[in-house]
Amino acid sequence: MTLDNDPEPVFERMDTLCGEVFHALSRGLQVADYIHSVAGWNPAADTHLHRHLTRREAMEDLKQLNPELEDDDDLGLPMSGLLFNLPVDTVRVWHTIDAKIPAPRTEKKRRFIQQESVMKVSLFDDEALGLFETSPRPHRNNMIIQWTADGLTITRFDLVRPVDVQGGCVVIDWRLPLLDHYAPVQDVRYRRRDGEEGTGEEEVQ
Repeated sequence: MTLDNDPEPVFERMDTLCGEVFHALSRGLQVADYIHSVAGWNPAADTHLHRHLTRREAMEDLKQLNPELEDDDDLGLPMSGLLFNLPVDTVRVWHTIDAKIPAPRTEKKRRFIQQESVMKVSLFDDEALGLFETSPRPHRNNMIIQWTADGLTITRFDLVRPVDVQGGCVVIDWRLPLLDHYAPVQDVRYRRRDGEEGTGEEEVQ
């Protein structure tokens, strides 16, 4: 099977996952903030704890999608650990503080980043003409859901296709901003898993 890894077909394949991840992260931020509020903690004093709590709640909301958790805190951010294996796409959820994605430190994730660009389109099909030998197109497509938050507000939520690492940052094949597609959340307080509306005080024991 030859994959079409242009933005539109990839988004069609991943729309459901991206929407679920967005709402799970929004809920996770609220739960983490509520726990800090009850304990009287300042989230800025330990941002890793706040992100760990965010991820823990997000994983609970996403368990029907069978997320995997990578223990290696590769980018120095706890939110770097969510991994989804879809039928043809492998998706990692990475939190960043700005638009640049830091280069992964592990060889495994560097291999994940390195893939053929879909933006380098030749003027004609060399393979069909039989002029050049071509390598088989990959049967997997690697994607990143890149997100950034300011307090309880998600300020960046992009679907990113990486291709390489250069100058300490990930080289991007294409980027599809999705924040306007999923925000605002219907209920800022968040939805309880039983389908009813609830506040943090009712949900967190």
